[in-house]
Formats: sequence, C-alpha cells, structure tokens
Amino acid sequence: MEKIAIVIDSAGDISPELAKIKGIYYLPLYININEKFLKDRVDINPSDFYDYMKSTDDLPGTSLPAPGDIMALLEKVKADGFDKAIIICISSKLSGTYNLCDMIEVDGLETYAFDSKNLTMAEGFLGILAKKMVDEGKSFDEIIRSLEKARSNSKVFFTIETFKYIVEGGRVPKSFGKISDVLSVKPIISVNNEDGKIKLLKIVRGERGALRHLYKLAKENLSDVKNYYMFIGHGDNLDMANKLEDKLKDFIGGASLFIKDQISPTLGVNTGPGLFGFALMKLD
Repeated sequence: MEKIAIVIDSAGDISPELAKIKGIYYLPLYININEKFLKDRVDINPSDFYDYMKSTDDLPGTSLPAPGDIMALLEKVKADGFDKAIIICISSKLSGTYNLCDMIEVDGLETYAFDSKNLTMAEGFLGILAKKMVDEGKSFDEIIRSLEKARSNSKVFFTIETFKYIVEGGRVPKSFGKISDVLSVKPIISVNNEDGKIKLLKIVRGERGALRHLYKLAKENLSDVKNYYMFIGHGDNLDMANKLEDKLKDFIGGASLFIKDQISPTLGVNTGPGLFGFALMKLD
C-alpha cells in the first residue's frame, strides 16, 4: 500500500496547529521585516504581524521557502515512513513556491507539486480533501486526478480596507489603485482558478454593501449544494468577520467543515489590515 504524505504551504491558511490535527505537513513561507526573515506563523503570528503593519508605513516583504527548508521537510516526510508526497502550493501566478517545489527531488521519495491556482483556504481545503482521500486509501494518481477536478470548485471571495497594499505588492494591475479609497468603496475580489490570477469582481459601497454582495456570492455558489467546506477569514478585522459569519450562518450551518481564522502574514503583506471574506469548496 502506498504511504502518501500531504504537504501544504502557509499561504493555504492551514495553521501549524490545524495541520498537526489533520496530519498535514506545514511548509512556511517567509515574511521580511526590517531585514529579518521570519517563518510564517512559526516566527511571527498573525496578531503580532497585523500590529506591526498598523504601527509603521514600511511595507514588509515575502519570500519563498528556502530550498533547504523544502528539502529538510521532505527528508522528514521520508523519515516518517512515507514514500510519496503531494505538495499543495499557492497559485504559481502569485508566488514562485510551486515552481521551486516542482524542482526539488529527494532520493527515495516520489513527490508531486500541485498548483492550487488559488490562495488562503481555497488552497487549504484542497490539502484537507487530499488528506481525507489518503485516509480513505485512494492511490497517489487517484488523489492527483481528484485534486485537478476539485480545484475549480474551491473559491475565495474577500474585500479589503485599502488598495495600498495589494497594488504596491504587485499582485494586481496598477489600475486597481485608481479606485479611490476616499469614496468608501469596497472591492469584491476573488481568484480566477483557471489562470490563478487575482480578479476584481465588483465595486460596492461600504461594509454593508460588501456583506450583501458576499452573501449573494455564497447563495449563487451554494444553493442546492449538499456537501461543502466553508471558511471565514479576516486580517485583524474580527468585528466584520463576526458580522459576515452571522450573515452566512445558514450556509455555515450546512457545511461539513467550517473554519474561522485570521489569514496568514504571508497573505496579509499584500492585503493589509482590514480584510474579511470567505472561502468555500463544493464536494458534490
């Protein structure tokens, strides 16, 4: 019988604690603050990270996992008795993590780097699903084929407080920055999981407008769906995350898995404090 490990990078928003519970290996990306490279959720947690963001005008940076980090983690996977590993990565259009993981080889361990073409828990849910399939005894090839099908059913929708970070981080066209923060408009943002790029879905007025449109997106995606996962995420904005949770309570109540957490510092570098939104993955 194949012994298959599931690895996921920290942009998938599966915390080290949740990864341990689920039996998934955690690969942290790096945050660069004042020329110090800190491992995401290992050397710096989301709360401390957002406190730092609010205290300075300096923009932190992000870095890929070091090749040595990946090698060391895969060597541990091998030492733990696994002969195969599936590494689930943030969209290759948003980070070079996938390309790096795809190049790494470890003697005696067959690896497959999987481009989620997504981020946050829309990526993380793929890792949780993959581990579930391992536990069900599915083969390496079966899991990879199933992930390729599931990728289009895993989606994320969110809004941000300001366009500053997402524009300066280079993750979206500079034209996004022309939408004025002064007007109190809220962008509804998603990821196109066909090409893995961030896309602007709609501009709404204020937080109430954002809540209404996020509810609409949940309804469009989950009406008549029987089996799905859901996630409420925020970047130092628990108040709006709670309001969104209340707004989506009927959908959350029907989810076979629900997770609520802050998004990781890796992602927060490019979105800043104030983000809130949700992710889902349809399973049927």
